[in-house]
Amino acid sequence: MGAGVACGFFGGFLLISPYVLMAMFLFVGMSAWNGPPDRGLMAAGLVVVVFLVISMWIVWSAFRIGKIQWNFFGAAVGATAFYLYFGFHSLTPIANRGQMQAEQKRVQSEMDMYKPAMLARQKTVAITACLLRNHMLHPEAGYPALLNPRPANWDCETKFATDAVPEFTLDYAPQKDAASGRVTDFQLTAMPGKKGIQNRDPLLIDSRGLVFVDYPWDMENVTPEVMVMEGDFAYSQIGALKRNIEQYMKDKTNGVAPATLQAESIGSLGHEMPTIEDGGTRLETRDFEMLYWPPKAGDPNRFAISVLCKSYGQNCLRSYFADYDGSLHATGEPRQATANDPAPLRCEKVSGECEDIIWDPI
Repeated sequence: MGAGVACGFFGGFLLISPYVLMAMFLFVGMSAWNGPPDRGLMAAGLVVVVFLVISMWIVWSAFRIGKIQWNFFGAAVGATAFYLYFGFHSLTPIANRGQMQAEQKRVQSEMDMYKPAMLARQKTVAITACLLRNHMLHPEAGYPALLNPRPANWDCETKFATDAVPEFTLDYAPQKDAASGRVTDFQLTAMPGKKGIQNRDPLLIDSRGLVFVDYPWDMENVTPEVMVMEGDFAYSQIGALKRNIEQYMKDKTNGVAPATLQAESIGSLGHEMPTIEDGGTRLETRDFEMLYWPPKAGDPNRFAISVLCKSYGQNCLRSYFADYDGSLHATGEPRQATANDPAPLRCEKVSGECEDIIWDPI
């Protein structure tokens, strides 16, 4: 019976050994293809081969012993096979649950790590939206010199609540015009409490509605650079939509812009596929509304796109406009961008250091 149990266990390994060997050869081959073979994989492969030989010897020896009493030997082999089969299937859901729990813990750990930075961004974006919205309604008043107490007739909260963002300190710095003394701009910053903590980088927003980050501020012996945190330009997908339409014109219509947008002319976008509304002149995603203007009379090769931030102050701040001449324009105010608005910053479109911002976090 003992020989039957041994035969069942090691015989089970022999049944799956071809798949194990194929996997080992595949891993070793892939390692060798990319450079010198990995010594750890080579050692693991040798161990598997040795274990296979030992298993064959045990099974052969078990059959020699089993011939003394085939009935007991066969019963032990069958019971062991039964145990292995149903035991494996019962362990599979347990392993899956354990894997799911481990994944949930990992995700929760990452969320806890990123939560202070996310809250800092959300809080500064919300206050910036309040500032820009009221400035658009009352441009003659400029920006406030203080956020607390809240300026009269403002419908949003500007006070920095105590410990509103754990591990960050928020600050508002009005920027005055030297000649007139009026507050013409502002810098709203979120500074981490300590340096050297992962994902704790200083944030800044000004009247352009861009979230700047001094990165990587949390790393020692590395000089940080002021960059635009990936956000509205990428998530608006205006660049990808414009390129896809131009490629569609090149491949399908001999350079003629489509009268309306369809799935084929929209192509594949980077973050979210929009729904097509109003016969192909309006596209909708969760946070943006895209309007398409077809070619004008006498100029069939050009089109225009406007992308408006819908969830202003929550998930986005910037709106964009691609004019008929191909130029891009952007605004941080809660309205559609126009040809009179300035172009997006280069570092807003392409990841890199922003050269036109004066900010040196200590």
